Amino acid sequence: MSSIAHPIAPADLQRRRLCLGLPALALGGMLGGCASGPTTGAEPAVTAAPGAVVPFSSAAADGSLPCGWAPYVMRRDLPRTRYQTCHQDGKTVLHAQGTGTSSGLQCQVSVDPVQTPWLRWQWRVNEMDARATIDDEDLSDTPTRIIVGFEGDMSRLSFRDRLVFEQVELFTGHKLPFATLMYVWDGQLPVEHVRQHERTGRVRYLVAESGQTQLRQWLAVERNVMADYERVFGEAPGRISSVGVLTDSDDLKSPTEAWYGDIGFFGRPANA
Repeated sequence: MSSIAHPIAPADLQRRRLCLGLPALALGGMLGGCASGPTTGAEPAVTAAPGAVVPFSSAAADGSLPCGWAPYVMRRDLPRTRYQTCHQDGKTVLHAQGTGTSSGLQCQVSVDPVQTPWLRWQWRVNEMDARATIDDEDLSDTPTRIIVGFEGDMSRLSFRDRLVFEQVELFTGHKLPFATLMYVWDGQLPVEHVRQHERTGRVRYLVAESGQTQLRQWLAVERNVMADYERVFGEAPGRISSVGVLTDSDDLKSPTEAWYGDIGFFGRPANA
């Protein structure tokens, strides 16, 4: 990014103040490209049931995205994170890379967390800035995030939350989900730490991995999303309407690189 400062119009300044730090994937989906080209003979095509999270391994490992995943851009004044499918460690995964970037990917779903409460994914980070933490708005880069959007009764929103939702829709054209739960890899905060977003109580962070001790290896993560939602929000969840990934580096401007494996919901834990 250029270091030259440019005047910001009042309306744009208000939009930036409102949207700064809000999760890109909480603002709704955008139409995006689908995977193109044949799958490799060594890897059979992986498909998803209707309403489920589309696996990254269903795409050819040629940089294309699986049909169902769409780019998501909230801050159009920032460069986009680059997302591509690739062949890594014997499987097709999603590769995210950027420096000073902020954008994500989103998949629209329809999932009942009562029937399939167990959320599983894999992620890998090789390097991360130890300063990065969601606990400080000016340092809130994360090498990996899994973002889950929930349906709910919008009439139950507080006046403050309703105002934030209306302003976000006004400035972006997209609607926030009733609630958003973000599983993050944080540079400082301990695992299981929960943090509420500064501007709305309907967006909450839960630290799923912390620090640098687990770098340069694939980590398999499993969470009971229903139990997590009840603990974080203090209520039962509605249906899950979207799942997203986000790798951002717009605050610290450090080079950031991560990989994501398939994401899915299941009726029981893996070791059951």
